[in-house]
Amino acid sequence: MEVIGIVGAGNVGITLGVSLKERGYNIAGVISRTHESAQRGADIIGTKGYTEIFPLLKEANVIFITTPDRIIAEACKAIADSGGFKEGDIVIHTSGSHSSEILSPAREKGAAVLSVHPLQTIPGPEAGIRNLPGSYFAVEGDERGLPFVRKVIDDLNGHLLEIPTEMKPLYHASACVVSNYFVGIVRLGLSMMENIGVDKDSALAALLPLIQGTMQNIEKVGVPEGLTGPIARGDYSTIRDHLEVMRKSMPEIVPLYVELGKFTVKVALEKGTINQELAEQLYKVLEV
Repeated sequence: MEVIGIVGAGNVGITLGVSLKERGYNIAGVISRTHESAQRGADIIGTKGYTEIFPLLKEANVIFITTPDRIIAEACKAIADSGGFKEGDIVIHTSGSHSSEILSPAREKGAAVLSVHPLQTIPGPEAGIRNLPGSYFAVEGDERGLPFVRKVIDDLNGHLLEIPTEMKPLYHASACVVSNYFVGIVRLGLSMMENIGVDKDSALAALLPLIQGTMQNIEKVGVPEGLTGPIARGDYSTIRDHLEVMRKSMPEIVPLYVELGKFTVKVALEKGTINQELAEQLYKVLEV
C-alpha cells in the first residue's frame, strides 16, 4: 500500500496533502525546514509535521517533492546522498518547467521518478483544494510509476496529459503564454488607453467586458473560431491606422504589435475568414 510523504509545506504540498487525504490516501507527514512551517502544513492536512527527513521517509514509499523549483534538484540530491530513498519508492515533483530528469539521484537509488504538474493556479491552500479536482495534469517519467499517478489523477477527477520528457520546457512555456503573458498583454492594452488619457482603473473597467467576452467565445466555439476583429476580417487599412498612431505616440510597442499581428494572420487563415491574398496585404502592412 502506498504511504505518501510530502517534502515542502507550501501551497502545492498542502493542497495535494489535503486533496489526497480526503480521498483516502495515507499521508504519513509533511516536512519543511522550519518547525512553524511544518506544523502549519501538518495541521491543515491532518498529519504529522517534520523538520528531519528520515522519520518521514521510514514510513513513506511515495514522496512528493513540492518545494520551489529552484531547490528541487538540491533537495532530491540531499535526500539521496543521505540514503533517504530506497528500491521501489516513487518520487514525484510538481514543477511545471523541470522534467523528471532532475530527480535522477533518486532513480539511481532504485526509485521510479516522475513529474506531475497540475495545470491550475494554486494561490493558496483554500483555493488550491477547491480548484485542483477536475484539473489537467501534465505527466512524464518512469513507466513503473505511472499506474499510481493515473490512479491519483482519476481519484481527483482529473485529466492526464502525457508529454515527452524532453519537451517539458515547451509545455511550460505554453502555459506561461496563455496565463502569465496574457496578463502582460492586458497591461499593454491598459498602457495604450493611459496614453490617450484614460486612467488605468477606468481602462480596465472598460476593457474587462471585452476580455470576458473573448474568453466566453473561446470556451464556446474554441480556437481559431473565437477570433474576431480587423485581422479576422482582413481589414488591413485599420491595422495601418493603428500602426501610424503607434509609431508617433508609442513607438516602443510597435515591434510587439507587429509580431502578434503576424501570428494572428495565421489564425485568421486557419479560421478561413480571410484568403491568401488578404493575408499578404496584412503581412505587407505589418512589415516594420
